[in-house]
Amino acid sequence: MAGETDVAVQRGRVLLDLGRAREAEALFRTALAADPGDPVVHTLLARALLRQEKYPEARDASRTALAAAPEHVVAHSTLAAALAGLGEHAAALAAVRSGLALAPGAAGLHVQEAHVLLAQHRNDDALASARRARALAPDDADAATAEAAALYELRRLDEADAAVHDALRLDPQHLDAHRIRGLLALRRGGGRSAVRAHRTAMRLDPTDTGIREGLSYALKSRNPLYGLLLRTSLWLNAQPKALRWGFVLLPFLLTRLLRPFEGETWAAVLLVLVVALVLLSWTLDPLMNLVLLATRDRHLLTRAARRATYGFVAFAGAAAAVVVLGTVWGPPRLLTLAFGLGLWAMAVGSAHALAAKPRRILVTGSWVAGAVAVLAFAATLAGVSGAVPAVMLVFLSGIAATWFAVLS
Repeated sequence: MAGETDVAVQRGRVLLDLGRAREAEALFRTALAADPGDPVVHTLLARALLRQEKYPEARDASRTALAAAPEHVVAHSTLAAALAGLGEHAAALAAVRSGLALAPGAAGLHVQEAHVLLAQHRNDDALASARRARALAPDDADAATAEAAALYELRRLDEADAAVHDALRLDPQHLDAHRIRGLLALRRGGGRSAVRAHRTAMRLDPTDTGIREGLSYALKSRNPLYGLLLRTSLWLNAQPKALRWGFVLLPFLLTRLLRPFEGETWAAVLLVLVVALVLLSWTLDPLMNLVLLATRDRHLLTRAARRATYGFVAFAGAAAAVVVLGTVWGPPRLLTLAFGLGLWAMAVGSAHALAAKPRRILVTGSWVAGAVAVLAFAATLAGVSGAVPAVMLVFLSGIAATWFAVLS
C-alpha cells in the first residue's frame, strides 16, 4: 500500500511539473486517503490547487500541512500564495515572513515577499526584498524580474529596463519579464515595441487576461494620438491627487478664470482646446476599441470592454441623431437631450475601466437613462409638456454618470 502511495505522489509531482494540475490533485488526494497526516503531500496538494486558482482550498491544505509540520518552509510559501490570491495581503506577508524566519537564505521567499509588498503598494520595501533575493541568487531570473517590477512601480524606468534586460538574459522565455518590458514600452507611449513584447508574452501564456489587455492597449497605441493620450494619462496618474482633480476640473475652472476676457480670440481658442482635450480623453479609448473590434485582434478585448464600446456607440449615435433633428427641426430641448446622451456615451465608454461593482451600477443606470431618453424624445416630438423633466433627467444624470466614472 505504501508503495502505491509513493507511486501516486511521484506521478502527481510529474503531472504538476507538466502543468496538469487537476490530474495531479486527484493523485495527491488518493495518496492522502491512505496517509491523511503527510504534510508533504498536503503541501503538494496545495500547490496543485494554487495552479487552478482554488485559493480557499489551497489555503486550507497549506494550513493542514503546517499543523502537522510547523517548520515546513514550502508550506508557509504555499499558504502565502493562497492568501495573496484571496486578497489577504497582510496575512500573506506574515506567512511568507514566517517562512523567511526559518530559511532566510531562500531567494524565492524574498521574491515572494517582494510581490506581496507590491500588492500592498509598498514599492520601496518590495525593491529592498527583490534586491536581497538578487544578492542571494544573482543568476535567478525571478529575482531580476521582481526587481524590475518594483522599479517600474517606482517609475525608475531606465533601471527597470536594465533589470528586465538582465532577467531575459538569464531566461529568454520568462513570461513576467516580457510582460514588464511591454508595460515599460506602453509607459513610453507604446507602439511597435510594446506590441512585440506583449505578443511574445501572449505566445508564452495565451490565457493570461492581463497580458491580453496589455496587448490591446499596445495595438491601440500605434495610433500616435492614442499614444500621446496614453503617456499623458500615465503621467497624470503618477501626480498628486490635487493635480489630478485640477485636470478634471480644468474646463470648469477656465470658464470662470476667462470670464473677464470674454470675447477675446485667444481666450476662446484656449477654452476650445482644453474642452477638446478633455473630450478626447473620454472618447478616444472607446473609439480605438471600435477600430480594434474590426480587426483580427478583436478577441483581445474583454467582454466588459466590448460592452462598453457598444454602449458608447449607441449613446453617441443617438446623440448625433438628436443633434441633427434638433438643428433641422428646432426644439431647443432636443439639443439639451443630445448633450445628456453625449455625456452618457463618455461615461459608458469608460465603464470597462471600473471595478465590477461600480461598473454594474453605471451600466444599470445607462439602461434607465436610455429608456428615459426614448420617452423624452417621443414626448418632445409629440409636444407633451412633461417632456422637459424627462430631458433634464437625462441631462443631469449624464453629468452625474461622468462624475461617478471619475470618482470610481
